[in-house]
Order: sequence, then structure tokens, then C-alpha cells
Amino acid sequence: MTQLAAVERKLQVAESQVRWETYAPRFAALQDQTLTAAEVPAWLTRWSALEAELADAASKLSTHADLHTNDPAAQERFQTFVAQVMPSASRAGQALKEKLLAVPDYRPPADFALSFRRFRDEAALFREDNVQLQVTHEAQKNRHSVATGNQKVVLDGQEVTIPQARQRLDSPDRAEREAAWHALAESNLEVAPELDAVMLDLIQTRRQLARNADEANYRDFRWKELDRVDYTPVDCLAFHEAVRAEVVPLTTRMITEIAAALGLDRVRPWDYNRNNLLDPQGRESLRPFSTGAELEALASRAFAGLDEGLAARFTQMRESGLLDLESRPGKMSHAYCQYFPTTNEPFVLMNVVGTAEDVRVLFHEVGHAFHGFYSGDAQPLVWNRWSPIEFVEIPSMAMEFLTLDHLDHALSPEELGRYREKLLQGVVAFLPWAAQMDAFQHWLYAEAPEDLTIADLDARWLELDRTFHPFINWDGLDERIRAKGWQYYHIFQVPFYYIEYAMCYLAAVGIWRQAREDAAGALERYKASLRLGNAAPVPELYRAAGVEFRFDQAHIRGLMAFLQQQLQA
Repeated sequence: MTQLAAVERKLQVAESQVRWETYAPRFAALQDQTLTAAEVPAWLTRWSALEAELADAASKLSTHADLHTNDPAAQERFQTFVAQVMPSASRAGQALKEKLLAVPDYRPPADFALSFRRFRDEAALFREDNVQLQVTHEAQKNRHSVATGNQKVVLDGQEVTIPQARQRLDSPDRAEREAAWHALAESNLEVAPELDAVMLDLIQTRRQLARNADEANYRDFRWKELDRVDYTPVDCLAFHEAVRAEVVPLTTRMITEIAAALGLDRVRPWDYNRNNLLDPQGRESLRPFSTGAELEALASRAFAGLDEGLAARFTQMRESGLLDLESRPGKMSHAYCQYFPTTNEPFVLMNVVGTAEDVRVLFHEVGHAFHGFYSGDAQPLVWNRWSPIEFVEIPSMAMEFLTLDHLDHALSPEELGRYREKLLQGVVAFLPWAAQMDAFQHWLYAEAPEDLTIADLDARWLELDRTFHPFINWDGLDERIRAKGWQYYHIFQVPFYYIEYAMCYLAAVGIWRQAREDAAGALERYKASLRLGNAAPVPELYRAAGVEFRFDQAHIRGLMAFLQQQLQA
């Protein structure tokens, strides 16, 4: 069986799992049971198993649709599940939450206290009017997936995928980079009107979700939906300012020095890739592998050097059809880790083209997979797996750093030094982008006018881009291209989920700083924090990993100083 065939088999969903009638009797039985405090634990176990089955079907159908954005049948099957199963499941879940919350004298144990509090908050936020509106919301997001998944790029007379075109942006040949950038820009402008229309629909839907829940705006609604209880919008605004003050000047200096070393009179858009800054010596980008199979083998050896248990988990993924790494037409161009809770199996989707950035992203996504494995092993109830979103990127980002000392089989000492430098530079360059993404969404959902237009979105993005990326010279270029930078995956698919990347990158740097002094201890703390899953509050999870939950200006300044020291070394 080929690896792709194994993937397709892993994603199979029986027809019975796509029908609400399969799940309804079990929800009804849970609802009809007379429930006392003593009976709650067993009742929760049954409910958790049912929710896991639902999540399994949703995850597999969604992932299969992402792998086949050009297959109408795959799209229709997923959308049918969303439209016909999820609304009834949402209503049934709300009823069970209300039933649990009404049980006299029930006091949740410590490992369920947070989930119980979340149930209470979710029940308070629930509105019947939003059930069908969420179906509309999912359908609108799927329009974005289909549009971008089928996006074409014509480069040098050949049609290539988005990841393949982006690979050319890493070339030391400036003319090649410029040609690739223009080809991508042309492709993006072609799809932009369709994405504009999707965004306007999403904005109206999201505003209505907030109004139905009696919230002043979608930011307030989403804050509660994401269970953000450990920080406020004001803290986020302070983070934006801290990045502008502490990180933008550092990034500007770093980019300017690279440009000077290369003899560039100015930094054009094709001279800047925040994930892989240009090599100041003009060397070709690292190409550590050619095929997805080679990348798997490379990673397998790195995990074996890091930790026997982690290596065994990755081997399980390789042998069980839980990796789909190759880029191909019709496949969504993003990368992510999915999760199938009934079997406690994570699934990683990528679009690799042979770059060092692909290596980093694989370690990132497999770090998520480890989180799923470890939290699933330790936490029987499905709601207690994974973690709050303010922590969920730490397992992935920390894995980017923890594998650094285990790549000598794939990279020479010089190449490993370059890879390490790119990773550290990437943290610095990422923070202005993260602040810009978060600032745009605060404006979009809490400050933008009611009669918002696409021109307003473009103008606000331009203003923010000039603030957070002042070192890029756009003179003489079509500013429509720059203005459409907001047409990014997370803006459409997971609104307000982005500042978490910045929080967690800061924490990951802290974990790596510890690992340089005590590698074994840092790794054990890392794994222990993963096992806590969603059963511990955010600050406690950070402490378990050996770091602080902070993203204020003083903290950022200290970490930037550490990164500068490491880069100079």
C-alpha cells in the first residue's frame, strides 16, 4: 500500500457516521438519565466517548476535503456533515451541559474543574439563533479553502503549486526571486475578488453571532468563545506597542545589515521572507531533502537522538498513514496537525518542497502531534486533552528548538549553524507580523465602521504594514498587492487566533534557553506540561514547562537581548 493510499484509508468515514440518526439515540439516553452527583463520572465518560466519535468524523471529513479541494464530492460530504449533523450535536451538547450544571451538590474534581467552568461559560454564551448561523459560517470558511486550494501559479511558462512558487523566493538570484514574487502576486490578485466577497460575508456573519449572544462586538464574543480569561484586549494592545518599540527596530537593523552585505540598495518585497531571511553571503538556500519520504527519515533520526519515546510516536505516525507531506495540485497549501480522539491519533498535513523551512515546519507540526499523544494518554475525557490555545503552540514551537542538537546527520556543521541562525532570525522577524495580524483583527472586530468596505480593510492593512514592516520598499509597485496581505489563512479560518503564536514563541525561546543548560530537565518538563492537557490553567501550564506566562515589553526586551547574543555567537 502506498503512503497516500494509507492516508486515504485512515481518513475513511462510514456513511453511518455522516448521519445524525447515528448519534441521536445516545445523546437522548444521556439526556433522559436521572443524574445524581455520584453518577456524574460514569455519565461524563459516556458523553466524552460520544463527543470523540463526532470529533473523529468531523476531523476526517474536513481533512479529506482539504486534501481534495478540487473534488466536489469530498467538499459536499463534509458540508453535508456540517449542515446536517453539527447543528443537532450543538443543541444536544447544550442540553447536556445544562443538565450537568443543574445536578445538585455536584462538585467537580480538580482535574475537571476547568472544563466544568468552561461548560458553564459556553452554556451562557449559547444561543439557538447561532446554531444555524454557525453552519453558514463554516460554509463561508470552506469557500476560502476551495478558492485557495485550487489557486494556480504560472511561473516560467509552467503551472506550479503555491508552495512550489514560494520556494523560489528563497533563491540567491534576485531576478529569480522577483519573477516568483510577481507570479505569486498575479495569482493572488486573480483570486482576491473572490476572497473579498467571502470576507465581507464572514464579517456580517461574525457580527451577527455577537449580536445574537448580546455581545457588543465580535471581539467580545470571540474572547468568551476562546475562553480567554488570563489576559485582556488591553494586554494585547500593549503587546502591539511593545513589539513596535522593541522588535521592529531590531528586525529593521537585522534586515538592513543583510541587504548591505548583499549589496542591495533597498529591500524589495522579494528580498524579504520572514520565515527564511536571505543569506548575507548569497549562498543557495539549504536543501536538506528532496522527497517527503526523505524528510520523514531525516526527522526520524532527529527524534531518535532527542528521545526514545518521542521517536516511537513519530514511527507510529509514519507507519499508520498519519502523515501527508507532499505538495500536489488540489491540496490545501497550508500546514496543520489534525486529531482523531477515538484512537488518540494526530494527523499532519504539509506541502513540502525540499527546504530547510519544511524541516522546521515538520518539527513544529509533529510537536503538536506529541501534544495530542501525551495529553490523550493522560487525560481520558476528551475535553481535557490538548490545552488552552495560549499554550497549544508551545509543544510545537519548542520542538523546533529542542531538535537543533540532533540534526548533525542531515546537515554539516556549517549548514547546521545556518539552520540555527535562520530559526533564531525567524523568531525576531515573526513578532512584527504577529503583532500586525492581531492589531488588524482588533480593529476589524471592535473598531471598524458598521458600513465597512474592502477599501477600508485594504487601507487599514497598509497602515499597519508600514508600521510593522517599514524596511520593505514598495516604490513603483502595485500597492493593491501589499494591501491584500490580510487575505491570510487565519483571518478567514480561525479569527483572533494569532497572538498565541507570539506568546508561545517567547515561551519556546525560554525553554530552549533552559535546555542549553539542562537538556534532560527541559525535555522532561516539556513532556510533563503536555500531559496536563486542558486540565490546568494557562499560567500553571507555563510553569510546568519551566517558563512564565508573560508577553509584556520588559519580558520581550529581555528575550530579544538573549536572541541577539545567540545570533552574534
